[in-house]
This record gives sequence, C-alpha cells and structure tokens, in this order.
Amino acid sequence: MVKAKFPSALSSRPPAKPTKAAKPHDAAIKAQLRMPNERDEALDMTNDAPDPLMEQAAVDVAHGLQDTSKAAELDRAYKKLKDRG
Repeated sequence: MVKAKFPSALSSRPPAKPTKAAKPHDAAIKAQLRMPNERDEALDMTNDAPDPLMEQAAVDVAHGLQDTSKAAELDRAYKKLKDRG
C-alpha cells in the first residue's frame, strides 16, 4: 500500500483565509469614499472659477464664429461604416 505525502484535494477543505482586523483609519477612509454618481453630483467637485477655454468658446459663439471641428463628417463616416457591418 502506497501512502500519499499530501492529503487529497477533494477530501480536505481549503484553509480558511485569515481575517484582517479593521483599523480605525480604514473606517474613516471608507466613509470619505463616494460612488461615481455621488462624486459627479457633489458640489465640491466643481471649480469655483469657470474654465478659460469654455469662456473663450462662449465669446466665439457670441461673435458668430462657427465650429470648425470634423465632428459632423466623422459621425457620417462612422454611421456609414456601422450600417455596412
């Protein structure tokens, strides 16, 4: 009769994972964390000062300048490729 060096994996349970004791600072950190929707809706996530780039965009629109991006052309090309497949 051959004696196995290791017990069978099917007959024994895996060892229990050691539990990590909660530390006081862990609870404080967890209390400060927010879900993505909570971060997006939070008032403290926005700047007090407006973005200078957005201010320039507003001035440009007010002066009648047109959008020179290729967004419309790219959207049409994407839709055309998507409809093919």
